[in-house]
Amino acid sequence: MTGSVQYPDMRLQLVAALRSLSNIQHQRLRWGRVEEGVNYYDDLSLNIHILYDDCAVLPDPGPCVGTIIHAEEAPALSELALALGPMLDELGDAADVVFTSDPRWSAVVRAAGAALTAMKASDGTYSR
Repeated sequence: MTGSVQYPDMRLQLVAALRSLSNIQHQRLRWGRVEEGVNYYDDLSLNIHILYDDCAVLPDPGPCVGTIIHAEEAPALSELALALGPMLDELGDAADVVFTSDPRWSAVVRAAGAALTAMKASDGTYSR
């Protein structure tokens, strides 16, 4: 572990968002699915809000070093911003399927996976 962060609960939200964005199978099975009696919902919009609004690690992760992320994780998050940002600018509030069927989506999935791997390397508590 490379040290603690000021807001570990927000870090857990970030990890969950990266896990969701990096798993195409999860996206196909869970995104946009509401199930009666299940207290869980996931979709692209939720994860975008975590990254850009709630945790504010994107588009510039630098200011979040020490509060939510470690310095060595910032480059991978910047790569995610480079992959995801143009799609958000172009597609806006389009349906999840529009994003996931776009040829650029695979770069987002890879970048999210790399960011998740960087976070796991910092402290191995997120392997679940």
